[in-house]
Parts: sequence; C-alpha cells; structure tokens
Amino acid sequence: MAGPVTEFVVGWNVVQTLGEGAFGEVKLLINKDTGEAVAMKMVDLVKHPDAADAVRKEICLHRMLKHANIIKFYGSRRENSMQYMFLEYAAGGELFDRIEPDTGMPPHQAQKYFRELISGVEYLHGRGVTHRDLKPENLLLDENDHLKITDFGMATLFRHNGKERELDRRCGTKPYMAPEVLLRPYNAEPADIWSCGVILVALLAGELPWDEPTFSCPEYTAWKDRDCRLFTTTPWTKVDNLALSLLRKVLNTVPRHRATVPQVKAHQWFTKNYHKSSGFGRSASNDSMTPTTKRVCSELERENSSFCLEDMSARLACSQPEAPTSASINTVNGPNVDMGVVSFSQPAQPDQLLLSSQLTQSTQASQTPLQRLVKRMTRLLVRTNLEDTLTHLEALFNKMNYTYRMHNVNVLTVTTLDRRGAQLVLKASILDMGQHILVDFRLSKGCGLDFKRHFLRIKEGLSHIVIKGPVTWNMALATNMLPA
Repeated sequence: MAGPVTEFVVGWNVVQTLGEGAFGEVKLLINKDTGEAVAMKMVDLVKHPDAADAVRKEICLHRMLKHANIIKFYGSRRENSMQYMFLEYAAGGELFDRIEPDTGMPPHQAQKYFRELISGVEYLHGRGVTHRDLKPENLLLDENDHLKITDFGMATLFRHNGKERELDRRCGTKPYMAPEVLLRPYNAEPADIWSCGVILVALLAGELPWDEPTFSCPEYTAWKDRDCRLFTTTPWTKVDNLALSLLRKVLNTVPRHRATVPQVKAHQWFTKNYHKSSGFGRSASNDSMTPTTKRVCSELERENSSFCLEDMSARLACSQPEAPTSASINTVNGPNVDMGVVSFSQPAQPDQLLLSSQLTQSTQASQTPLQRLVKRMTRLLVRTNLEDTLTHLEALFNKMNYTYRMHNVNVLTVTTLDRRGAQLVLKASILDMGQHILVDFRLSKGCGLDFKRHFLRIKEGLSHIVIKGPVTWNMALATNMLPA
C-alpha cells in the first residue's frame, strides 16, 4: 500500500519518509507540476526542546557550505513548534546500500567514493568546519552516483579568523571515532581523517575493523601495537598492499603523525587508475601483493603515544560554536526562503518554500516524481498476497526474535540488535503492485552494514515466497506506489 500523499504547501506534496533521526524525520517533497524534489528535515522543538540550539547551529553551518560533495542547503523556516530545513534530495540513496556485507565493493568504486569523500572533507576543513560524525550512513549518492556528505548536526567550527581551537566534546559513532576523541581534547582535522580511514575499510572489506578505538577492544589494540598476526584475519586479508599502506597512514593512532588531506591525495592508492574490471579485494592489485609478514612488518615503526589517560571530564565543553542569534538564522545569502512564520494553510509563494530557480538548476525537472524516489537494493518481490505476506513476515520476525509493531498501515517497524549490541531499527513497507507484492526495507536507526546483513537473513527466510531475480527500477516505477 502506498504511503499517504499530503500537501505541504500549495504545489508541494509530502510523498515519502526518507529517514528518521534522534529529533525528527526527513521527508521527500515533490512539486506536483514540475517534478522537482527536495528533502525536508523537520524537528518538533516543543517535543524536543533540547534540540533547539543544535538545530540553529546546524542551520548556520550548513547554509554556508557549497560544494559538489556536500548536500545543498536551500533554506529553512519555522512554523509554530516545527523547524524545517530544505535540502538537496539524493536520489541515489545511501552509500552503505552499495557495500556488500563482509565483501565490500570493487577497488575502482571504493576509490571513486573515497576521492569524493576526501574532496568534501578538504572543503569543510578549508572553511574551518569539522563534521565529527562521518560514516556511510551520513554519505548519500545523487542521481549521477556522486557522493554527498550530509547531517551536520554534530558539526562545529574549529577555526575562525585563522585561529584554531581544540575540541572537547565526545561525539560521533564509536566504530568511526578517532581514539583521541574519547580521551579529549583533540584537533578537528585528524579526527575527521581517521573516520575517513574507517569508511575506506568498510568500502573495501564490507566490515569494520573494530567496535571502538579503546584498549578494551582487542582488534583495535592489535592494530595500535602493529601485531603482525592481526593481518591474517579479516578485514585486513581483504585489503591489498597499496590500500593497506594508505590505511596505515590514515589510521595512525597518534594524531600528529596521521596523514593529512594533501598526503592522502598524494598517496599512490589514491592516484592509481583502477579499472572497472578490477575484482574485489586483494586480487585486484596483484602487482602490489607480497607475503603477509612482509607487507605488514616492513612498515612497522613503533609509535610513541603521547596520550594521557587521566580523567578529563572536568574540562569545560567548548566544542560547539555560540548559539546564533535569531537575526543570523533569518539571514540567508542571496534571494532566499522566507524565514518568517507563515501559516501552511495559506497559499505560499514559491520562495516561501524554496527557490524554484535554484531547484531547476540543480534537479531534472523533466523527470516524473516516481523517478525521483530513492533507489534501494533492499527490496523483495513476493508471490503471496498482501495479507499472507504480512503473515509470513510476522512469523519470520518472531522466529528471528525481532520486536516489531505496525507503524502505519502495512508498515512494520522492526527492532533488533546489531553485532555490537546496539539498537538496530528498520522499516518494512508492504506495497500492493497488483500482480505481486513489493516489500521495501529501509534503515531507520543503527549500522548500515548490519542492516544489510539482517536484510540478507530476511531474504533467505522468505526465499520460499520471493520471486527470483532483482527488483528492477522499471518494476518499481510501474507500481505507481510510494514507500512510506
């Protein structure tokens, strides 16, 4: 069943939920006349009063960013308790959807995305901004398969008027966090670079190297101590010599010795021309292969860690910029969105939502609304009817010890735990295509790689009713159905 299509303002329909966060949701808006699409992030500031300052800071930072590898910020508005942000819609979906769990992706593809990630991070650092939560779940793809950094809720200024400051706030996602972020204080640029390195491991190997960068984690400790035995295990057995050489520099546990953006861009793995015919993992770079002990131990140069493990919790947090004034929030460069309080029940001028001229330049208005829906690989076509499909799903979820509930009509919210014991939430939408039923799965909260692993388990559990073969995009278009 399709999700309800509702009108946001005159001419703009809310047609799909793209995702949820700690404080709100992201919806897809489509102009019913032109087909232009916009992502709308919405936060209820009465329901989440603690989010008010963070949202204002996010708006102030994101609106100043303009780069090919960063999601465009079109504008924002406040309506009663609701704060809205209008962002570029990334029709290509999430980066983690392109990563095969426990396998990764071909080197040429990983290199392309990593180059674009580094380009975006270089721009951010050049503007004095650090993201502080880089991970595949915060990296989107546009309709041309270009990577876009999104979600600046934890971002902050670390350099202003040429003066750089240390940061003190612990934030991010533990598997991707640099070790010094947990120890504090820390410098912004090396911490983001570390996160990029962990992302590269995920791209190449389809798994993460450790749960967290602490001494209690044996995989991280082995990496820090440069234990040669570590490299007889995954994910390192899936990474060729050249990539491992880069990772040794990017994931250096001493921040001052960690590779900088220019050093990353100059590395041979970054500059090498990988061919699309290259396979996965080590076999793709046979020219750089050597025995494991040689490839690992030849680079061993023991680190002299300068970390102090004393408790630094008494330090004053200074990792966020000062809350902007209402005047600064209501000012957006150039012709902009009307930031005043306007009733959505009244006819709205185009610039009261966002600039049509801006959107026309950055989207393909000739496309139909359905063609602008997120392309996902986590969809199944089944031969059962709608009622039986729900029955099969519920039986399987019970067997797998999932907790689930009916979120909306024919939308199941499923909760379980990932490999680290953290909460994993996914949505399963059951869509009636007429001849068949389409089951659309998307990540709501948690690790994208573990979401893909659970999807594959669900697919296997439903194999007796799944129609073999991929769900093509043309099939999805033919349904005229919109996943909730």
